[in-house]
Amino acid sequence: MTNISRRRFLVYGAGVGAALALPRATGPAIAVAPSGFELEKFIQPVPVPGAGIVVATPSGANQYSFVQRQISRQLHPELPPTPFWAYDDGSGLTGQAGSFGMAVVAHSGTPLQVSYTHNLPQNYPAWIPVDTRLTPLGNQVRVLTHLHGGFVAGSSDGNPAVTANGFGPGQTQTVYYPNQPPQQPAQLLWFHDHGLGATRLNVFAGLAAAYIIRDGFDTGTEPNPIGIPGGAYEIPLVIQDRRFNADGTFLYPTSDIGGVTWIGEYFGNVMLVNGKVWPFLNVEPRLYRFRILNGSNARILSLSLGGASLVQIGAEGGLWDLPVPVKRLVLAPAERADVLVDFSGFAGQTLVLRNSRPSSPVSTPAPSLSTVMQIRVGSKVNQPGPRTVPTTLPGRKADLPAPVKTRYITLNEVDPETAGWFLNLNAAHFGETAESPEVGTVEDWVYINLTEDTHPMHTHLFMHQVIGRTPFNVDAYRDAYGTSTGVPGGLDPTPFATGPMEPPGPGERGFKDTVKANPGYFTTIRGKFDLPTGVTTPQTYVHHCHIVEHEDNDMMQTFTVVA
Repeated sequence: MTNISRRRFLVYGAGVGAALALPRATGPAIAVAPSGFELEKFIQPVPVPGAGIVVATPSGANQYSFVQRQISRQLHPELPPTPFWAYDDGSGLTGQAGSFGMAVVAHSGTPLQVSYTHNLPQNYPAWIPVDTRLTPLGNQVRVLTHLHGGFVAGSSDGNPAVTANGFGPGQTQTVYYPNQPPQQPAQLLWFHDHGLGATRLNVFAGLAAAYIIRDGFDTGTEPNPIGIPGGAYEIPLVIQDRRFNADGTFLYPTSDIGGVTWIGEYFGNVMLVNGKVWPFLNVEPRLYRFRILNGSNARILSLSLGGASLVQIGAEGGLWDLPVPVKRLVLAPAERADVLVDFSGFAGQTLVLRNSRPSSPVSTPAPSLSTVMQIRVGSKVNQPGPRTVPTTLPGRKADLPAPVKTRYITLNEVDPETAGWFLNLNAAHFGETAESPEVGTVEDWVYINLTEDTHPMHTHLFMHQVIGRTPFNVDAYRDAYGTSTGVPGGLDPTPFATGPMEPPGPGERGFKDTVKANPGYFTTIRGKFDLPTGVTTPQTYVHHCHIVEHEDNDMMQTFTVVA
């Protein structure tokens, strides 16, 4: 297994990124992998629903039963089959083509009962390097599925504040997803593993799947009441970066710091879309809807599509009230974008979906990985659909009332490049502090970033409104309040502001469950702490950085909704 510290890892990654950018002098686009083998780009299609993405089969009336198991698929024709972990719905995953190949389709207002049974190896295999300092039971595989964006009871949330040890071999996690409106309108959620200290590894290994909620407006059909594409013209695109060993297994580097396996961030040198390496997508010259999820461990994406214009119609919280043209989609891990793209002016052309370094104030140490996928526009429209983007939508602009309370939450990094290196919220390890919002109230949470990187902060239970970001004097704030483990929470940074609050970006119009907290800023979000019908206080959840390496060590804390 490759051993590498964070600083050396970033230098190494930058070198690999440079190699990836150099095609052969002649012939098709080629990328050089770190172990010396080459992978040709754009030689296999993107898996889509019905052709590579499996729509889960119910196990009963409004019931789904999954077995978490290891399977194997060839993710590129020039690679041996890759072992990875998957959610098996009982159909044998027939037709799954990639490492991200499962989707549940739910309906707003119709509850689901779902079970997940652990049938994975008892201990981590050699290709998954666990850091036993961080996990509850050492090298034993413990799993815990979280519905990301779900409005659920704490016991069904799949979070380690409620189930610290997760579920072991042969055990079953049973959950209830109410899909309750208005908190759960039509939207793209996803479910993924949230095992304590091993989220980064279990998601890297493949434990992630889509969860699409429909309603009477967003039916997924074409024609539909909204006047947007549906059916085969609505395509989920899950983007992840990975590394491979020559034997086809995923490569996850480890640290060379004594006694430490964990690394600060995982960055791949190969892009996967819906679990296939650098694929292509055939489209017709007409309007399409792309449902985009950044499923990477740590990479922040900045996406553009040649000369094609992008119109965003929603994000994590579902559809907005109106469409918003955007030049780029800047998506941190776990963020989603609902986008319309008109290919009618590109008949017969080939476009490339590209990724670039996000512009300031977003900050990431990720090495360059510029190519995502190819899009081949045909010359014929087989099924005419909507020709124009609608001027209004049945969604909602985030518009919560004034808060009753403001909480100040600090983001710290402690002793980097040492065996004691960890990240935290409020200068404490996970579980040492907690927030206690009252049910039914609205609060502002202020994430105060004292590190050098952007952190995508994810709130369980509640969707939030982004209020804005305020620049401040980080050094002065740290000098005033810092301790050996960082700055504690609860300390107002407003006296240290160096300018006015900057408004949310165009991609933050609606409700979200993940917000980019940029360095040099304190980021204010607003949330309402409702609970599902029939669920009583107290209920415990977590909030954390969704760079999953940071979450595992130890940028996560609890909150309990109280009466």
